Amino acid sequence: MIGIYLSAKNDTEGFRIPVNPPELPFKNTADGEEFSIAKKGTVNVPKPMKLTEFAFSSFFPADDTHYAETQFKEPQIYIDQINKWMAAETVIRFIYVGGSFSVNELVTIESFEPKDQFGTEDVDYTISFKKHVPFGFKKMEVVKKNAAKKGAATKQAVTVAKKEAPRDNPKPVPQTYSLVKGDSLWKIAQKYTGNGANYKALQSLNGIKDSELRKLPIGLKVKIPPEWTAKK
Repeated sequence: MIGIYLSAKNDTEGFRIPVNPPELPFKNTADGEEFSIAKKGTVNVPKPMKLTEFAFSSFFPADDTHYAETQFKEPQIYIDQINKWMAAETVIRFIYVGGSFSVNELVTIESFEPKDQFGTEDVDYTISFKKHVPFGFKKMEVVKKNAAKKGAATKQAVTVAKKEAPRDNPKPVPQTYSLVKGDSLWKIAQKYTGNGANYKALQSLNGIKDSELRKLPIGLKVKIPPEWTAKK
């Protein structure tokens, strides 16, 4: 069954058109522009389509009739609701079902023209709609010139501070000890740490093989682990 419904505010307001119109024409047009060009004449530059428009004419019956599609309401109830939506610039939902195509769109009411008929209390009317496309505006933040300069100065100060930050302490350079007659890695470890068993640290630091431990030449400079000479 063909039906036309108008509603708003999540269907808390609305109604079904009581008498279906004889036709429901839709108008889709492009927004092309014409320009005159020398030696070519008029040309048309295509642009995106305009918003869909449609309109229909019908009437609100003054009495309960068999051809009405809904429970009877006084014509003034429909008129007041439509005028209220228009005055509040309300976006409404237009639904058309049961025909060769269906429509379910957000629309605005562009015009509404009710008129009395002579010889009857029925109210003729013509109503037109235009498709509504939801949109929103982005909030822009204006930065004052002084604030921008202050921000730049702060950034520069931070950058300078980073540049002037002290570097990490350089890796300590091990001290050296020159072997004398009778020395061994055990004795050197005993001398610096009080425990000759730490000689393995000396051996590893200087890359001395086990086979060379008993053949260390007098005068050999042995690197001492930095932690052995660090001040406590």
